[in-house]
Amino acid sequence: MTDKPDLLVVELLSETCFGRGEGTAGEVDVEVEHDRYGLPFLGGKTLRGLLRDAWITMQERFPELGDAARRVFGPHADTGELAILRVGDAQIESGARQWFHTAVERELHPLAPDQVLRSLTAIRTQTAEDRQSGAPERTTLRTTRVLLRDLHLHAPLCWLAPPTDLDRRCLALAALATRHAGLGRNRGRGFVRVTLQGDPARTRQIAGLVSA
Repeated sequence: MTDKPDLLVVELLSETCFGRGEGTAGEVDVEVEHDRYGLPFLGGKTLRGLLRDAWITMQERFPELGDAARRVFGPHADTGELAILRVGDAQIESGARQWFHTAVERELHPLAPDQVLRSLTAIRTQTAEDRQSGAPERTTLRTTRVLLRDLHLHAPLCWLAPPTDLDRRCLALAALATRHAGLGRNRGRGFVRVTLQGDPARTRQIAGLVSA
């Protein structure tokens, strides 16, 4: 791994929904975030927020990393983008992404974006239950599109200043502590593993959890 990590890999350990705040008429009530090619993604700002939230839950255990956390994630209530780390959108691997782009844009027998989206997702239904009878409540049926388990999303990292060892350790700890993302956590969805460069063992080393 390089001295300056330039990639986060988000591995989906369960079906996951990164909701876009709206549905698709006639198909799903809750739609996943996706681009014009039908490729799902997790926005960089959202991913950065997940990392920051994970760090906040454990920051008291690592007081020596307080300054590093402010450099990496910015100070509390930061609105001036003072952090030295920028996180890009997490997308499928670049080679596969380019293949889909070509397939959608080709003149002969192009793939439709909705075909691309359906190839990487599934639709799940859920309903609320009546507490007394245990029967499904009327008008509560909802359909949600979810990303398939085992999908890997790659998010590029941009450092505005060279990170120190403490900066890298802070990022690695936050990545390892990020275990959930998206909607439906209480229904077994959204379990993820986040690592630097897609290397769990090296990420743990950088986090100081195992010896080099």
